[in-house]
Amino acid sequence: MQEDGEQIGRFKVRGLMRELKLASKQPGSHAYKQATVERPDIQNILNLEFEVLAPKQVWRGDITYVWAQGNTA
Repeated sequence: MQEDGEQIGRFKVRGLMRELKLASKQPGSHAYKQATVERPDIQNILNLEFEVLAPKQVWRGDITYVWAQGNTA
Protein backbone atom coordinates (compact mmCIF):
# COMPACT_ATOMS: atom_id res chain seq x y z
CA MET A 1 0.00 0.00 0.00
CA GLN A 2 2.87 2.37 0.73
CA GLU A 3 4.14 1.85 -2.84
CA ASP A 4 0.74 3.09 -4.04
CA GLY A 5 1.16 6.27 -1.95
CA GLU A 6 -1.15 5.10 0.83
CA GLN A 7 -0.26 6.03 4.40
CA ILE A 8 -0.22 2.80 6.36
CA GLY A 9 0.47 1.96 9.98
CA ARG A 10 -0.61 -0.52 12.60
CA PHE A 11 -3.81 1.36 13.48
CA LYS A 12 -4.90 1.58 9.85
CA VAL A 13 -4.14 -2.11 9.39
CA ARG A 14 -6.12 -2.87 12.55
CA GLY A 15 -9.10 -0.96 11.16
CA LEU A 16 -8.90 -2.67 7.78
CA MET A 17 -8.65 -6.06 9.43
CA ARG A 18 -11.71 -5.33 11.58
CA GLU A 19 -13.59 -4.21 8.49
CA LEU A 20 -12.70 -7.45 6.71
CA LYS A 21 -13.34 -9.51 9.88
CA LEU A 22 -9.76 -10.79 9.93
CA ALA A 23 -7.92 -11.76 13.12
CA SER A 24 -4.22 -12.03 13.77
CA LYS A 25 -3.03 -15.20 15.45
CA GLN A 26 0.32 -15.03 17.19
CA PRO A 27 2.16 -18.21 18.17
CA GLY A 28 2.18 -18.84 21.89
CA SER A 29 5.31 -19.33 23.93
CA HIS A 30 6.81 -22.80 24.03
CA ALA A 31 8.16 -24.52 27.12
CA TYR A 32 10.63 -27.28 26.36
CA LYS A 33 10.23 -30.48 28.34
CA GLN A 34 13.22 -31.92 30.13
CA ALA A 35 13.76 -35.67 29.91
CA THR A 36 13.34 -37.33 33.25
CA VAL A 37 14.47 -40.83 32.26
CA GLU A 38 16.87 -42.33 29.74
CA ARG A 39 15.47 -44.33 26.85
CA PRO A 40 16.67 -47.94 27.23
CA ASP A 41 14.74 -48.90 24.08
CA ILE A 42 17.03 -46.72 21.94
CA GLN A 43 20.48 -48.26 21.70
CA ASN A 44 23.57 -46.09 21.99
CA ILE A 45 25.52 -48.01 19.36
CA LEU A 46 28.51 -45.67 19.15
CA ASN A 47 28.72 -44.77 22.85
CA LEU A 48 31.07 -41.95 21.78
CA GLU A 49 33.87 -44.50 21.41
CA PHE A 50 34.70 -44.87 17.75
CA GLU A 51 37.53 -44.36 15.32
CA VAL A 52 36.69 -42.81 12.01
CA LEU A 53 39.04 -44.04 9.31
CA ALA A 54 37.53 -42.05 6.42
CA PRO A 55 35.11 -39.14 5.99
CA LYS A 56 31.36 -39.79 6.06
CA GLN A 57 31.58 -43.22 7.72
CA VAL A 58 29.93 -42.13 10.95
CA TRP A 59 27.43 -39.32 11.46
CA ARG A 60 26.46 -38.24 14.94
CA GLY A 61 24.02 -35.63 16.19
CA ASP A 62 21.88 -34.58 19.08
CA ILE A 63 18.20 -33.95 18.51
CA THR A 64 16.88 -32.21 21.58
CA TYR A 65 13.52 -31.06 20.20
CA VAL A 66 11.43 -31.97 17.19
CA TRP A 67 8.17 -30.08 16.55
CA ALA A 68 5.36 -32.43 15.58
CA GLN A 69 2.30 -30.20 15.03
CA GLY A 70 0.96 -30.26 18.54
CA ASN A 71 1.68 -33.89 19.37
CA THR A 72 2.68 -34.15 22.99
CA ALA A 73 3.61 -37.82 23.02
